[in-house]
Amino acid sequence: MTRSTKIGRVEILNIEDYTPPPMNPSDFFPDVPLEAWEPHRSHHALDENGKFRVSFGIFALLFDDYVILVDTGIGPSVPEMFGGGEGRLITRLKQAGIHPDQVTAVLNTHLHPDHLGWNMTDGEPSFKNSRYYFSAKDYQWWTSEGVIQDAPHVQTQAQPLEALGLMELTSDGDQIAPGVRALATPGHTPGHQSFLVESDGEKGIVTGDVIHSRTQFSEPEWCAGFDMDKPTAIATRKSMIERVISEQMTVAASHLVVDSNIGHVIEVENRRYWQPL
Repeated sequence: MTRSTKIGRVEILNIEDYTPPPMNPSDFFPDVPLEAWEPHRSHHALDENGKFRVSFGIFALLFDDYVILVDTGIGPSVPEMFGGGEGRLITRLKQAGIHPDQVTAVLNTHLHPDHLGWNMTDGEPSFKNSRYYFSAKDYQWWTSEGVIQDAPHVQTQAQPLEALGLMELTSDGDQIAPGVRALATPGHTPGHQSFLVESDGEKGIVTGDVIHSRTQFSEPEWCAGFDMDKPTAIATRKSMIERVISEQMTVAASHLVVDSNIGHVIEVENRRYWQPL
């Protein structure tokens, strides 16, 4: 198992912000009967106690002379619904030899609280030399009337960046850096985006919350309870999996269990499976 890989000259490094306690599968996938998980136990979809495990991971894209972060985790204070405690992104970045001031861009896949929790710290940008990128469609939805008042995390971790002039809004296909483009992958949220990485003829994708469990590569119609538009999420997931296979992409999925969240999708007897690196 690995916590990093290379796409051409670009290194993709997984940084774990926080791991919540194992939970009942139905807590995360409420529409999936418990017995439906049984065929997937041999593929490590659940732990030895039949519990579902998830990680709050961030991916650092390491270039020759700069660093890009995809998402910033749940933040310094973890809500009790996820077990409480503290996120560790900043500490773990430094342990990996990355100082926050080296980060030149933060790419947010979407505006759920476990993906932008370290955008700001004590009212100041955590990565002071960065521009912060949000999907225009997602940002517009989350800041719309009737939504923003119930989204304090957006008020503290996204809107201040607009006021500071540090925000960039992206659309499908936008190039953010050489070899890095936004890819619209809606469904989990209205404007959810993933990021394509291409270097020296090799390709990868950082999926955000298109995928929450390795089982979804075999069962793309399974939806997490947090998917806001399930039919669109299913269509997005199916389309992404087909593209990953046809273009032989490396996949980085932040919510898969740490040490197994970078890999490939393989086909065996007309079924798709996750194969960690």
